[in-house]
Amino acid sequence: MKQRAVFVLAFTLSLILLFILPLSAKEIKTLSQFPMSGPVGSLPEFGWGFIDGMNWVNNEGGGVNGKKIKWFLEDFRYNPTVEVANFSKYTAEHPPDELLMATGYITGGLKPLIEKVNKEQKIPWLDGSYSTEIFGAGGGPSKYPYYYSLGATYGDQIKVLLKWIKENHKGKGKPRVAFVYSPTAWGRDGTPEGIAYAKKLGFDVVAEIEYPYTATSATNECMQLRKAKAQYVIYHGYSGATSYTAIFFKTARKIIPKAQLMGTHYTTGRFPILVAQEAFDGYVGVATRPFSDPVPRAKYPKDNAMVKMAHEFAQKNRPEEYKKGLKGGIKDMFLYMEGLTYALMLQKALTDADNAGDLSREGVKKALDNMVWDFKGMFGGKTFSYKSHTIPMLQIFKAKVKMVKMGDKMVPTGGVYPISDWINTDEIQW
Repeated sequence: MKQRAVFVLAFTLSLILLFILPLSAKEIKTLSQFPMSGPVGSLPEFGWGFIDGMNWVNNEGGGVNGKKIKWFLEDFRYNPTVEVANFSKYTAEHPPDELLMATGYITGGLKPLIEKVNKEQKIPWLDGSYSTEIFGAGGGPSKYPYYYSLGATYGDQIKVLLKWIKENHKGKGKPRVAFVYSPTAWGRDGTPEGIAYAKKLGFDVVAEIEYPYTATSATNECMQLRKAKAQYVIYHGYSGATSYTAIFFKTARKIIPKAQLMGTHYTTGRFPILVAQEAFDGYVGVATRPFSDPVPRAKYPKDNAMVKMAHEFAQKNRPEEYKKGLKGGIKDMFLYMEGLTYALMLQKALTDADNAGDLSREGVKKALDNMVWDFKGMFGGKTFSYKSHTIPMLQIFKAKVKMVKMGDKMVPTGGVYPISDWINTDEIQW
């Protein structure tokens, strides 16, 4: 009888395990896409930071409460069509109860995926886009419930700059503000909101100028700004790494030397120091991340926990690329840190969902909606809430650039340094 009872118990347990194991064997899968090549150039740092971050997450980082993430990484080459095709491919190949999150990087991919992500797949999507249209008052969680941005909108970025002008303007009369923006969806994103807010604050908006990516001269634009007597110039919708940015800043310093040049996230960083050189000195801009890469690199700010972590990751995992820098290595640590932040955000959201007992797409969405986090100390210990589906943190920076002689060449040194505490745009009374 005892043997029969043991047999029955063993048989029952085996049946239970037979049904439980397939459920517990479900993999945790994510898809991430970055512009690592294409029109913006070769930017492998995005991928390097993400790869190093995900390897850490699955090993030293403990995964998702001990469970590993099977992650997929694609280079969408800054092409929205490629980004959409990749997403469609992975959602067709992997079931919804396994592929739990996706990430992208540009507004151009978000727009054609609105229906597929938010209504068909209902999959939480993290993005590097700061689109005012998608994440601002006219969009947001009520309209696009599965889209989440990793930064404050361009509209809010511009408005923070305008608030800085109001607080720091010392000239007689109203501030005279000009807007220079690219003739692209990016350049137009947030600009109308900025112009309207400038007028609300009582400023004189003296010029609105489209300056093309193909520019080989900025003389006409800067002469318009001089004629308009612009005191503040907000330059938006441009990469700080490109020749047109160098041309504009160098020309502006000659034609309108007293005007305060200002800009949004992607013009606030290391690259314009290298391309615009001393013309970038004195620039005031906002950024959604701490500045991580001065010139020379060894002087990076070690008081920021996230910046320090990123440099330590790169030095450990990419020592040659870290040393090479502009010569075929990590050209800008912001790009590497950005890839790393995506990995850490994936782990955080999945772990929070698992802790709540709901490791599913809906569980991850609830985890993101309820998230309150300091992002590994990125914001100087301040936390943010994801209730607006943006990470609403901004800091204002000012560039300090000095040319020094190295051998027979003059080279730029310096960085952009914070002149404000971290600002939570969700808490501002506009």
